Amino acid sequence: MNEPTHANRPMRADAQRNYASLLSTARVAVSERGADIVLEDVARSAGVAIGTLYRHFPTRQDLLEAVFLDETNELRVRAEELASAPVPFDALISWLRLQMDFSARGRSMGAAIMAAKHVPGTRIHAANMAMFKAGEVLLLRAQAAEQIRTDVNIIDVIRLVYGIVLVNEHASDPDGIDRMFDLVIAGIRTKPSRD
Repeated sequence: MNEPTHANRPMRADAQRNYASLLSTARVAVSERGADIVLEDVARSAGVAIGTLYRHFPTRQDLLEAVFLDETNELRVRAEELASAPVPFDALISWLRLQMDFSARGRSMGAAIMAAKHVPGTRIHAANMAMFKAGEVLLLRAQAAEQIRTDVNIIDVIRLVYGIVLVNEHASDPDGIDRMFDLVIAGIRTKPSRD
């Protein structure tokens, strides 16, 4: 029988703390610098030695993948929490705004991470699909409440949200993202808001 790998063994409490600190620090670094994070800086900011970082994340790619997985899982959990919100439309909009923030950070993680989202069998693909399914529950609730058109699907909506981020990446108009988001939402609603 094969010896379990490091990733499959339960971590000691101090190793769990180090892992959590490195991941949290890396998330901040990625949001600021994208894939060009300096691993030594991440270790130093997390309060651990560089060897500790490499024990948990042998390569930069491993660290970026962990950041992506952590954020994707957080979005899934947030969708699951919002699934019991009293107003389905508001729950969906809140989650889509989180998607917009995630997209902006995700684009900076590099092509390999983004490509893995579309490769069945990868951890990134599995996490992405679980996140989409949790978001789909929000969409279906809003459709059942007749707040969103029934011909809309979650993949198209998320792609539209990601597209908004992409076209505004280098735009000088700080309000452009919100205006475009409002246009997309107006397009998928069953009827205009009567606020």
